[in-house]
Amino acid sequence: MDPTALLTLAFVGAVLGWLFWMHLASKRAVGRSVHHLREHFPAVDGKQPVLIYCYSPNCGPCRAMTPLMERLARETGRVHTFDITRDLETAQKMGIRATPTTLVIVAGEVRQVLIGAQPPHKLEALLETED
Repeated sequence: MDPTALLTLAFVGAVLGWLFWMHLASKRAVGRSVHHLREHFPAVDGKQPVLIYCYSPNCGPCRAMTPLMERLARETGRVHTFDITRDLETAQKMGIRATPTTLVIVAGEVRQVLIGAQPPHKLEALLETED
C-alpha cells in the first residue's frame, strides 16, 4: 500500500475515533447535575428548558452561530451564552471538550448535549419542549 493512502487512512481513522469519543463523552453528561452553574446561570433550576451555549471567540462555527444564540437569548430569556475562554475551570466541570456545544438543561440537570453548530429550527424546538 502506498504511503499516501496509509496516511490518509490513519487520518480518517483518527478523526472518526475523535468523533466517537466526543459522542461518548457527551452521552456521559446527560443526567448530570449542574449545581456548579447556579452562580453563573440561576435559571438552570427552572422547569422550562434552558440552553447554555458554550463557545470560543476564535471558533469559526461559533462565530456563525453566536448571532442566532444572542437573538434567542433576547427573545426567550432562556438561552445563556458562555465564553469558555473566560472561565476554563467551569468549562471543564461542565465537560466541554469542543465548541460550539449547547447544553439543554431542565430542572438543574443536563438533558441533552449538542456538539457543533445547530440549525435554528432545532434550537427553537428545544426551547418549546417541556418535560
